[in-house]
Amino acid sequence: MSWAEHPGGAMSLQGRTGVSGQLAGPIRPESRVGFVHGSEPAIQAMRQDIMDGEQIYGIFGDRRGDTALIAITNRRVLMMDTVYGKGRVALTSVPLRQIVSCSYITSTTEPITDATVVGIKVGRSMFEVSCNSPEEAQDVHHLIMWHLIGL
Repeated sequence: MSWAEHPGGAMSLQGRTGVSGQLAGPIRPESRVGFVHGSEPAIQAMRQDIMDGEQIYGIFGDRRGDTALIAITNRRVLMMDTVYGKGRVALTSVPLRQIVSCSYITSTTEPITDATVVGIKVGRSMFEVSCNSPEEAQDVHHLIMWHLIGL
C-alpha cells in the first residue's frame, strides 16, 4: 500500500507490490523509500530474521547513533542497537502493537519538518533512529503510524 496525495490534501492508501510481488506496505510511490543498500552483516541479519508471512516494508537509517538501522515489517520493527559497549550490538525486535508512540525529534532552532531523527517509544523506553533525510524520517514515521492508528 502506498500513500497517495489526493486533491484537497487528504492522504489515502493504495495497493503497491514490491520486488517480490508481495504487498509492500504503506509506502510512498517515490523511489526514495525502501531499503538501505548494501549487504553488510547488519542488513543481512535483518533480512534473515524475517519469518514466514512477514513482509519487509523497508530498512532505514544512516548507521549513526545508538539505533543504527531500523527495519519495518507488517508485524514488527527490528532495530540494530549499538548501545551495549565493548563492540557488542543487538538486533531488537518489537511487535508493532507494543509501540506506544512515534515522534519527530529535532533541535528547537530547526523546523520539525526538517527532522531527520525519529523517536519510537516502547513502554517507557525511547529508541532514536537517525535517518538520511527528512523525507526518510517522514517515511519511517508514517509506516509506524499507519499501523498504530489501524489504517
